[in-house]
Formats: sequence, structure tokens, C-alpha cells
Amino acid sequence: MAIAEASRKAVERWAGSSLASSIRVGAVSEPTRPALQVGPPLSSVLPEGGFPEGGVVELASPANLGHGLGIALAACSASQRASAQSGGETAWCAFLDPDATLFGPAVQASGVCLERLLVVRSPRPLLAKVALRVALSHIFSVIVVDVAGVPGGSSSNASPRHEAMDVWSKVTRRLAIAIEKSKTTVFLLTRLEAARSSALPAAMRVELENRGAESLLVRVAKDKLGRVTSPREIAWTRPSAGDPARATG
Repeated sequence: MAIAEASRKAVERWAGSSLASSIRVGAVSEPTRPALQVGPPLSSVLPEGGFPEGGVVELASPANLGHGLGIALAACSASQRASAQSGGETAWCAFLDPDATLFGPAVQASGVCLERLLVVRSPRPLLAKVALRVALSHIFSVIVVDVAGVPGGSSSNASPRHEAMDVWSKVTRRLAIAIEKSKTTVFLLTRLEAARSSALPAAMRVELENRGAESLLVRVAKDKLGRVTSPREIAWTRPSAGDPARATG
């Protein structure tokens, strides 16, 4: 404490008390991270109103919930809309869909431009390798990888396996390196109940849980800058082919 006080007095003598009063000795200011901005109500529960660019984001939700997919598609739509509004070409997004569960009309209802969406249906054993190749292309603003169906991704088995998610821990690191300092955001769709020996080394982990037919609990469980939040409820509905609205409120 005495050293800090002496340091402050030295700063005051050098720069003047008015300037020194805004300086915290020993404090390290965190650089502002560029963020992929999303619209309300999701933006109200996320640090900086969106997801980190140049980072990997894990969207974890219970099996068959589907909200992780909805939020990832909302991020795709936001990215494409922002690129068009800035006067450039509509951004490309990629969705790695090994189980062929993506429903085109619902994707379009979420606001995603289908002409700028690459859907890759690689076999599960090749999913990690293909995801890395797609990330290294540096073509896409948003890449969504459906990790939820990998072996060991569910705790429903009598003897839960950790191998698959542990493999994705290594893949996540490689993906993070591949998109570092780029404007790409990679979303990994996982299950909350997935068996794993350690957390994925993602820049952000967002946990999702159902609250009702038109609401969702959102919790930032991990953030690279240490910003963790309590579960917060937002109005949210999954897009359907007959309803272009993906969120309300």
C-alpha cells in the first residue's frame, strides 16, 4: 500500500493531480475485443452485446432443445446483415451438419441468406478435420459446428465416455489458433449433459435452458476476460418455416 501511494504521488507530481486521479496504479486495462453484435434481446445478456470475433464460442444446451442452433443462426443473420449495411458483399457463413438435421425453410426464417450459407455434411469421424479446414480458409464470418451428436457427447449411456469431448478440447485449441486475429467466429453446438473430463478451451461458453414456450435462460459460464453471469431470462422462440420471427421482446 505504501509503495502504491508513493507511486501515485510521483504520478501526480509528473502529470498533475487531475490526470493522476483517473489512473489506478498497478491496474492493467484490458483491450477491447471486437465483437459480432447481435440484436435484442440476446444482446442484453452478452458481454459487449455479442460474441467475440476471432474466437470460439461453445453453445451448450440440453439434448433436443435446439436453441443453440437458433442462436447460432441468429449470429449468422447478424453477420450477414452487418456486412450488407457496411456496403460490402453479404458475408459467407458455414454450417457443418454431419447428421443432416438442418431444415432449410427454418434457416431462411431465421434471416440467414441461403445463397451465402455453405452446408457441409461430412461424416462424423471427419468432422473435426473438416471444421479445421473450413476455419483455415478464412472465407467465412461465422462457422457453426454441430458437435452435440459425437460419441461420448451424451450422459445417457451406462458408461459415459470422455474420449470424444477430450478430442474436441484439442480441436478447439486448433480452431482458436486458425481464426486468431480474424473476424471469424466459430460456434460449437454441444450438450449441457455431455460427459467430459474438462471444459473446452473456448473463448466463451454460453449455457442455455428452456424456460417456457417463448422464453430462454441464458448464462455466460465462461468468458476470456472473466465475465461470468447468472442465468437471465429472455423472450425467445425458435424460428419455423411459417414464422420469420426468431425472437420477441
